[in-house]
Order: sequence, then C-alpha cells, then structure tokens
Amino acid sequence: MRFLVVPAFALFAFACGPAAFAGSTFEGDDEAWTLSNNGDPSPPPQLIREGGNPAGHLCGRDEGNGDTWYFVAPQKFLGNASAAMGKRLTFDLKQATIFNQVRGRDVVLNGGGLAVTWFLRFAPGLDWTPYSVRFDGSSGWRIDEPSGPGADATEADLRTVLSDLRSVRIRGEFFDGLNDTACIDNVYLGRD
Repeated sequence: MRFLVVPAFALFAFACGPAAFAGSTFEGDDEAWTLSNNGDPSPPPQLIREGGNPAGHLCGRDEGNGDTWYFVAPQKFLGNASAAMGKRLTFDLKQATIFNQVRGRDVVLNGGGLAVTWFLRFAPGLDWTPYSVRFDGSSGWRIDEPSGPGADATEADLRTVLSDLRSVRIRGEFFDGLNDTACIDNVYLGRD
C-alpha cells in the first residue's frame, strides 16, 4: 500500500484560497492595517465583522482636511516580494457616496528607492467593486513623482520596487469633502 505525503503548506494554501505572496481578508481582525494622511494622528481603521465580501472587512472614515487618505498594508506585505512579478495585486473597495469624486494616486508602492503608482479606471461604487492589476510593464504602472505621475514604469522599475517593498498604500478617499467612508476587503499581493 502506498501513501501520498502532502506538505502541510500545500494543504494550507488549498484551504485558504488563492496562492499569493501576502493576503488580507479581515475575517477575524484588522490584520495590522493602518490609515495614513487622515488627520493627526490618523485614527485606526474599523473592523466590520459582517457585510464584507463575503464576511469581515475594514473601513476608514475621512477625518482629515485636504489630504487624501490611504489604507496602509502591514509588515506581511513588505520585504522581498519579487515572487509577485508577473502576478497581480487584487482588492475590493466600496465607498459611502459616489458624488463629488476626485482623481488621485490610487495604489502607491514604495521600495528600492523608487515609488510607482497605478490609477483606477473607475472609482469604487456603493457596493463591492473588484480591482486587479498585473505587475508587468504594460498594465499602466507609472513612476510616482512629487508633481504627479511620471513616465510609464518598466518591468525593471517594478522589479526594483518589489525586491525591497517598503510600503503598499491603497486609496480610501474618493469624495471631495469630510466624513466620507470607504471600505476594503480581499487584498492579495502576488495572486496568480
């Protein structure tokens, strides 16, 4: 009689969904996500245990005046994320209002002495809106400059950022005004 030996990590990956460098589903806690540019000091995001996609999710409320606030990924998303090259960053967003929308840097990655940004084609709706962007030279990543988006990011630029990833920020503020709310769920970095 022969037995098939399956490594424990393979069973974990099968049971937990898509393989990725890092992921957050907010099913049990806030997973150490924070908010940035949302007042001084920025309040923590709020874990909502129901109404996510499908269960828990994380929400932030605009507390600042004039700054665009972001959801900031925790340590598990950072470091050498080179394995994510050619794969995707995916996440779900929703917001409380679809009026007075503002454009801005939607996803900002910093690493290797470089920053790149990606712009959503459309703002999130009132219900969960899925987003997906591949880490390659043709998916619309741009070099992030202080004055705004710079040149197209090349594959070499993305490899530089991913090889020493220091920050992952996903925009939460799309409304021009105070007290708006946005929520995030199902964030995966390096999804197939």
